[in-house]
Amino acid sequence: MSNAILDGPVASTLHQLTRPMIIGILAMMFFSLVDAWFVSLLGTTSLAAVSFAQPVTMVISNMAIGLGIALSALIARAAGAGDTLTLRRTLTSGLMLSFALGALLWFVGVIKHDALFEAMGANVELLPEIWAYMMYWWPGSVLLLALMMQNASLRAMGNTKFPSLMMLAASIMNAMLDPLLIFGWGPIPAMGIGGASLASGVCWAIVLGVIMQQQIRHGYVSFVELTLKQMLALWRRLLELGIPAMITNLLVPVAGAILLSMIANSGEASVAGFGVGMRFDSLLLSLVLALTATLPAFVAQNHAVGNDDRIWLVMNYSLRLVVIVQLSIGAVLWLVAEPLARFFSDDADVVHITVMYLHWLPLGYIGMGVVLCVNAALNSLQKTIISMVLNTVRLFAFYVLGAVIGLQLDGVRGLLIGAAMGNLLAGGIVWWLMHRMQSRGELSVGSFQLSLDRISRH
Repeated sequence: MSNAILDGPVASTLHQLTRPMIIGILAMMFFSLVDAWFVSLLGTTSLAAVSFAQPVTMVISNMAIGLGIALSALIARAAGAGDTLTLRRTLTSGLMLSFALGALLWFVGVIKHDALFEAMGANVELLPEIWAYMMYWWPGSVLLLALMMQNASLRAMGNTKFPSLMMLAASIMNAMLDPLLIFGWGPIPAMGIGGASLASGVCWAIVLGVIMQQQIRHGYVSFVELTLKQMLALWRRLLELGIPAMITNLLVPVAGAILLSMIANSGEASVAGFGVGMRFDSLLLSLVLALTATLPAFVAQNHAVGNDDRIWLVMNYSLRLVVIVQLSIGAVLWLVAEPLARFFSDDADVVHITVMYLHWLPLGYIGMGVVLCVNAALNSLQKTIISMVLNTVRLFAFYVLGAVIGLQLDGVRGLLIGAAMGNLLAGGIVWWLMHRMQSRGELSVGSFQLSLDRISRH
């Protein structure tokens, strides 16, 4: 696959890389929806508790994605240049950093639990139910960080099939463990929503073990060739690239939490309905997420060997694909939103909010997808600060601002429409600016980066 990335047909190579990732992302969507469905059987209160927990869990996940972006940028460059020693040292250092950061987040999350969720708008009566979920999720987050870093390293080397298979295996195991731990069976006690988070942790531990065993066997993880000084130097470089990328990805759940807090005054059913809608995002954005996972390997490896024109070719193809697919998904959702919502709740108010979410917010994912693909290219070129600026502008100058204006005009529905329009406008501006730069004949990597610098300044 590395040879195909460097000299194979752009469209077919991108398809080969992206198809396994779509399967993996759909598997993780299944993972999330299975959790939501079993939790919904416990009642609206439990569903609302998990909905409040979801932005926090997304923050941790997006931190892992940010570090994974930094790791994959360095590994893809080393892979493209054939530097195996640097690849091993970087991957091993990244693994150790994920464990250290995960342990720190676990500690902070436990001691600041109540203050965190009260700040998000959770009432005092709901805090014990949220804790029942988070008490198992926090230690599991250490495993999740390491797992996502390992998957990012595999994708950077052009291997998208194995991490996707691992995500599929985790989803199947989670579907089996969820009812067992949530409702109990025989000597196993019913744990309620805590059983859902414990099931997730068990699945992550098993899959991480399998991946690490494969990485060690193939010589990609080795502590023999890595000194403490080298590891700390690589940690510094990973954090230099990773912190802006983390902030970029953290802004997404932060913006989601802002929207959630904006509708919290509308009642528990509105929060639950919004939370159910969020569970579909991985499915609705599966192509976009797959592209943002595979574009870095393509862009960084070609950049390492000077294949400049292939970067523009793959970007143009990717953006056209995003528009076509997201338009199609938005059209289908207008037909199937209500039966999907009723699958997760019988509460009429919860269903109503979920249907509105699925009707309106995904229309904005067209523009969101354009911006995220550009972000992926920037990150792979180690331009993570520019990527951070670009996503910050999209989220707060367009997405959140549109939601605020919409809420004032038409309540929750207006919030969803306003947020969607903000995403569309941001994506349209980025698309126009990139097309304008390319029409001037700026096809080299240097001009590509300059174009994106100009986009971020606009």
